[in-house]
Amino acid sequence: MIKKTFLALINFLSLVIIAAAIAVLCMVVFTPSGKTPNIAGYSFLRITTGSMEPTYGVDTMIVVKKTEPSEIKVGDVISFYSSDPALDGAVNTHRVTAVRREGDQWVYTTRGDANNVDDTYEAYSCYLVGKVVGSSVLIGKLSRLTANPLIFISIILIPLALILIGNLVRTLRLAGKIAKEEEAKAVQEAIRELREKQAAQQKAVSDERNEAEAFSGLTREADFSENSGEK
Repeated sequence: MIKKTFLALINFLSLVIIAAAIAVLCMVVFTPSGKTPNIAGYSFLRITTGSMEPTYGVDTMIVVKKTEPSEIKVGDVISFYSSDPALDGAVNTHRVTAVRREGDQWVYTTRGDANNVDDTYEAYSCYLVGKVVGSSVLIGKLSRLTANPLIFISIILIPLALILIGNLVRTLRLAGKIAKEEEAKAVQEAIRELREKQAAQQKAVSDERNEAEAFSGLTREADFSENSGEK
């Protein structure tokens, strides 16, 4: 039972790893050019400039949650597609310093924490990616490293492949061992049933023999009684 559970756990973990890899691949492949990859309402972006220092340094990975434009408040850090021609529509992450309504749009005045003045170009809600809800410097550093195809292959794909192959080999070995144990158990069970059947048959034969002997004894006693009476 424990071995079967362990085997199921290995298979589950392998499927999770494969599913995660496929999800990331699909996210990268099917995300339209110029758009931000999104998983279940969350985007993962890496800070590439020092405009948000010291809050978010260069290479910090931030988690951006898709948020309703009306929920954005002054002081929130948001990610948005910039209208600044110098950024060419790239995603920018700055802190909100003012919010106003303009028709059916929300307009946000933003500023980098390291900057002394507000951004020249305001951010509109139609270009809002979401609000920053988390960050990690370590994951950001790793993300930058894996952006290099050679490093990605060497530290991600190859170890992942080795793990999956190792799990597959162990799974096959364990499955073979379990199959042999179950086969041996089935053989022992068959032998036990055969012995019980033979014992039952022997008992039946013995019971029949005893009944026959008992009947024969009664017959002899009856004959003896009849002969004695005739004399």
